Amino acid sequence: VFRDQEFSMDLCADASARAVKRIEDVRVLRTAQFPEDAGPMAHPVRPDSYIEISNFYTVTIYEKGAEVVRMMQTLVGRAGFERGITLYFERHDGQAVTCDDFAQAIADANPDSELARLLPQFKRWYAQAGTPRLTASATHDAAAGTYTLHFEQRCPPTPGQPTKLPVVVPVSLGLLDADGREIALRLQGEADDGGHRPGSRTLVLTQQAESFTFVGVGTEPVPSILRGFSAPVILDFPYTDAQLLALLAHDTDPFNRWEAGQRLALRSAIHAIAGAGPDEAVLDASYVDAMRGVLRDDRLDAAFKELVLTLPSETYLSEQLDVVDPQRVHAVREAMRAQLATALHAEWELVYEQNHDTGAYTPDPLSAGRRALVGMALVNLCLAARRSGDTVWPGRTLQRFKDAANMTDRFNALAALVSAGHPLAGQALARFHALFKDEALVIDKWFSLQAGAPDRGGDVLPHVRQLMKHPDFSLKNPNRARSVIFSYCSANPGAFHRADASGYVFWSDRVIELDALNPQVAARLARALDRWNKLAEPYRSAAREAIVRVANRPGLSKDTQEVVNRALADPAEAP
Repeated sequence: VFRDQEFSMDLCADASARAVKRIEDVRVLRTAQFPEDAGPMAHPVRPDSYIEISNFYTVTIYEKGAEVVRMMQTLVGRAGFERGITLYFERHDGQAVTCDDFAQAIADANPDSELARLLPQFKRWYAQAGTPRLTASATHDAAAGTYTLHFEQRCPPTPGQPTKLPVVVPVSLGLLDADGREIALRLQGEADDGGHRPGSRTLVLTQQAESFTFVGVGTEPVPSILRGFSAPVILDFPYTDAQLLALLAHDTDPFNRWEAGQRLALRSAIHAIAGAGPDEAVLDASYVDAMRGVLRDDRLDAAFKELVLTLPSETYLSEQLDVVDPQRVHAVREAMRAQLATALHAEWELVYEQNHDTGAYTPDPLSAGRRALVGMALVNLCLAARRSGDTVWPGRTLQRFKDAANMTDRFNALAALVSAGHPLAGQALARFHALFKDEALVIDKWFSLQAGAPDRGGDVLPHVRQLMKHPDFSLKNPNRARSVIFSYCSANPGAFHRADASGYVFWSDRVIELDALNPQVAARLARALDRWNKLAEPYRSAAREAIVRVANRPGLSKDTQEVVNRALADPAEAP
């Protein structure tokens, strides 16, 4: 996976396009792997045991495993990593090898590196489950011109692993001054070289608690911590809104610039979820103005703009809460979407006019980014139109759907109408099916789009039931089952978690049906309720009842039985 990630980034012509790929990979990790690490199916990158091996082709094995390899590269450098890969092939080409063999080769090729020095501790990443939480704080001494960062790492208990040891955490960081410029970094005790040290460096954490003091820092800086997402951890730092806005505007690290926007949106969402007032203005004016600035900044890559303007998902929002009311989360996020659609209407129009392309299709990253941003603009323009009653932009979107010269533009226009819940969506969906009814993978996307549509008044589940009656749907086709059932149960929490529990009844029926046909697919679907114990009532009790119903089914496969039994087990119990 790491190889594929790097290969995809190497295809990108510039740094901003590489950053977009990195952000996309981290979003997958946070949305899928972090919840797995916190749930009943938590397991190390290298599991010690299993009941059914099919259940361990997971995001932990692959995506988190890729992050462990990436940390090796960070600790030895790209040139050092290349030397290590060369040594690895010289030693082991044609052999059956282990994670230890790979790590040892990288370390042996770089004997003076931090990886070589810390290899036994570094390999805890392979043995320990769970996502480490890195808590950071800072103190500034203006008189002494010092700035100290304090770090504490802690990994919560996971099934079978109640106690965790500190891991090696590479933390790439920079400091920005009041004007947004990077400050030269010199740690206390290092020789003064005239202030020419680079503005970004990597600290290597090994203890449960450590502090690092930088000198020559006259005014309090804004710290840019965990640049490039240098380690798969959860970072807690008491950023102020002003600091996050400064990072969003000035940080030279694209990942942390994006992250600053995500933190601001997340903060507003959590505040609104905890409240009981109206949701018309969840986002404050400073955030909306910052997003306006991003859309109007000609220096930024279109794909990067699309990522910055994408709000944190409902799944990610829910993971930040101790107790989750799925309908409240859904309502708040939908209110945030509506607010950005209306408040930035002029910017969305500008984005569309500047980026929509009527020429020949080109697959380069910059063109792909423009197509993505245009798709986002259409979603927002249609959403605003649905609220205002305007017919112009939905009509233009339907026409773009009809005239599109490539699948991306056609599907983005279709998705805009569906996502906005506009009446013209029905016409476009029918036309799309007629055009591509013989293209199985395209029809999978057609099904998935509808099953994953934002829920409005409980309308998605009845539509999903109708989709299952469609002549092109078959439960025996794994891709088709995923396109409808998984898109609803696993990727559409606002529609799935219904107060009347009918979403859970639907889930249990489908898990039982699929288990008789394809236990591996059924076991994956069973994972949709991994985090049931975070739910507020009445969802929590109803979800547990559905899981118990599946667990008590006679003749259940080992694949599915392992998942539901672990979901119901005491979190402290070993798997």
